[in-house]
Amino acid sequence: MGRVQIRDNVWIKLSRRSMCDNCSAELCVYNTGKRVTECDRFTPALTAFKQCACCGAVFEVSSNSQALDYDRCAECNRHDWLCARV
Repeated sequence: MGRVQIRDNVWIKLSRRSMCDNCSAELCVYNTGKRVTECDRFTPALTAFKQCACCGAVFEVSSNSQALDYDRCAECNRHDWLCARV
């Protein structure tokens, strides 16, 4: 489980194992029980957005569940260099 801070006293718990664990779909024919890292049909139970600390893009928190740094978007989590925080 990962904890993402949305505001000063608001946190969301995310499962890092699979996107399907964070999805609101009760019955999904695309969920085979394997680890899912990307899904076009993903619908979060609670929608929360953050602004990336690196590039400034706004991203949906639940779709970024396997990130190493929850303050950065999925694209910024992929590259190896550090971002300068302004």
